[in-house]
Amino acid sequence: MMFEGVASMKTKLFSVLTGCLLLGGCAAIETGLGVGNTPSGPYRAIGYSSTSIQPGRNAAQKQLMAIRAAKAAAMRELAEKIYGADVGAQSSVGEGRIYNDVLRMNVEGLVRGARVVSIQPIRVDVYEAVLEVDPAEVAAMRSRPPRSTYR
Repeated sequence: MMFEGVASMKTKLFSVLTGCLLLGGCAAIETGLGVGNTPSGPYRAIGYSSTSIQPGRNAAQKQLMAIRAAKAAAMRELAEKIYGADVGAQSSVGEGRIYNDVLRMNVEGLVRGARVVSIQPIRVDVYEAVLEVDPAEVAAMRSRPPRSTYR
């Protein structure tokens, strides 16, 4: 009986660690772990994108698509900071093993007034976009909660 409890704890720990690793692999990251996201400073987000995975007929088109994708990743990060993220997880466990582990994350919101601080190549095939929004704009966005669709 005691071994069943230990196996269950190991399984739960494995699920939590797997979820953390999956969330850590996202394309957009927070800067400074909250530094600069105080009411006195702008909300800032960084997005990354690779040129090699972009569709396009030539290198110039792939470059432009990578820049747009990096900007979109940073926009998504801003929406997550402003409105939060809906995270769902499901694990199938049996006989002390995880058979299936699914992690879903949904971010929805309307970002207005975001400024592009910089868009630059940081490696041969990777672009970085840095965007920021003033706290006053964030307060205005939060006062109007996001709708279910923005189409």
